[in-house]
Amino acid sequence: MTSNVNPDAPGNATAGNTGDLLQFTPGVEVENGPRRNGQTVSIRGFDDESIITLMDGRRQNFESAHDGRFFIDPSLLKRVEIVKGSSSSIYGGGAVGGVIAFETKDAADLLKPGDNFGVYTAMGYRSANEEYAPVVSVYGRTEAIDVIGIAALRNSGDIEQGDGNKLTTKDRLISGSFKIGYNFNDFNTVKFLYQGLNNDGKEPNNGAGPITSSNPVVDKKVKDNQYGLKYEYEDPENNWLNPKFHLYFNDTNVREEDLTGTNAGRIQDRDINTLGFTADNQTRMNVSESQQHIFSYGFEIYHDDQTGFTSNGGTRPGVPNADATNYGFYLQDEVSIETSVGRILIIPAARFDSYRSSDDAGNSQSEHQVSPKLAVSYLPNDNLMFFSSLSNAFRAPNLTEIYASGLHFPGSFPFPPDNFFVPNPDLRPETVTTFEIGAGVNYDGVFAKQDQMQVKGSWFISEGDDFISQEVSIAAGTTEFVNIPNARLYGFEVDGEYRLHPVTAKAGVSYVRAENRDTDEYLSNNVPLTFVTDIGYQVDEIESIFGVRGRFAAANDRVGASDVETAGYAVYDLYYRWVPDAPGLDTLTVDLGISNIFDKAYTTRFASLLEEGRSYNIRVAYKW
Repeated sequence: MTSNVNPDAPGNATAGNTGDLLQFTPGVEVENGPRRNGQTVSIRGFDDESIITLMDGRRQNFESAHDGRFFIDPSLLKRVEIVKGSSSSIYGGGAVGGVIAFETKDAADLLKPGDNFGVYTAMGYRSANEEYAPVVSVYGRTEAIDVIGIAALRNSGDIEQGDGNKLTTKDRLISGSFKIGYNFNDFNTVKFLYQGLNNDGKEPNNGAGPITSSNPVVDKKVKDNQYGLKYEYEDPENNWLNPKFHLYFNDTNVREEDLTGTNAGRIQDRDINTLGFTADNQTRMNVSESQQHIFSYGFEIYHDDQTGFTSNGGTRPGVPNADATNYGFYLQDEVSIETSVGRILIIPAARFDSYRSSDDAGNSQSEHQVSPKLAVSYLPNDNLMFFSSLSNAFRAPNLTEIYASGLHFPGSFPFPPDNFFVPNPDLRPETVTTFEIGAGVNYDGVFAKQDQMQVKGSWFISEGDDFISQEVSIAAGTTEFVNIPNARLYGFEVDGEYRLHPVTAKAGVSYVRAENRDTDEYLSNNVPLTFVTDIGYQVDEIESIFGVRGRFAAANDRVGASDVETAGYAVYDLYYRWVPDAPGLDTLTVDLGISNIFDKAYTTRFASLLEEGRSYNIRVAYKW
């Protein structure tokens, strides 16, 4: 199943980070607490290492157990696509849990038909962390060129939690994007893309945890620079060629200076570079009037180079100096068959992936695998669809999982002892086979003449071979990434929407159970029964939209021996949007909101930090 999130939609426009943006998406969990630098996302119980994260098609391979990988301001985004389940064929190797694809704004997204130049300005404020967020964008186009530049600032303080306490977090974040495209003619386009972020903050080394002697406050500087060059040929009359090429380079650096604790003054540095290239093409073939094929095929290669440094000991513990090269080929055929009893869609696909990695200590690893996939859909009419898929996905262990060494966290005399990372060059890649079956309906005039209803649901089961898991032994003083020979994740998801002017109602429910099949122990991939809903009411007379949305989660009590149970919770948000159409005001948008309106003190599953408390939010935007 696939979900799409519109960052500019009512309720989303006042989001301060990725967590605010995605928390009401069924099947998606935002983890590690409210600090933006530590947030990660899981899909159907699979953590972020099992998910491909793309930014305008660029892989986001920065890896850290203490930091997130979403170095993007929500105001730069036009869309977030979330693909749930094994999707290794077209999207790339490693997507055993799914894909999160971020797309930043283009000039065409902000220009009205007939306009060729514009300026967009916005100012936002969130009370829970006293955050100010101005944005300015300039964009334009000619017959051959389109260009856009966006700059965003977020200046925020400590986060007020639901219990009234303050969570130490200070951020000064500057981010931006620049795109320029040139059309040689009607069919050939070249585009250069740049995206950058600079965040200067003060928070604990591990942003997902409280301040302790082993988790001191640091001066954390995050610098992320990403470059892309794209070429695309698109001729609607050419059924054989629709090539797309993408060359990109990412450079992400996190520098931390201890401000408190026994190592005050120590500097720790983590840097990862990714150089990647993708080539894709589609070929369309009409075998007959009732049978069409769309062949998709392509190649991907990328190289990661990671270095770690600490001022009091050379290589940073847990950040091995290592590199890896991954490449893959894929082929997919989308077969559409029209019959007297409806339309049948059959999608067979296969992908070959290979990787090789090594570290400075002389350890190395290489593996390769073929991952097949078969999806079948049946549409008896335009309103009903049944679908099923069987897919195999392959994920190479990342550099930290294989080669991490050094002190993980200090102990206390006489017990427990200091805890050290143990490298595991024999760590096997994980392979996940997922079976999914479901149905979708799309009807007009269900309960009233002008209403619309869409509902889609599925049940899935994933069998994991050599599932990668972190094992922390307090008594032995070791942390090691190991393989679980047989893991199983299964669950269900339902997502629906109902429209009858002036009301729009959305709802979704999801559940995942994860266990070690050999020991019957629960894994930390469990997701308790979670329900999300969003009800909006449009008042045309005052050009306004009022809305309320909620997230409700049952207690997370199916946990492993080393995990902690978390209580269930119910959280509500209110939002309001005013979009006047009077001359001079027709490009104005005012968004107001109250998040966590009852100031609920709660934690998400497996989290150790309370989430943000009540926040009063405002955003005013105007196009010139």
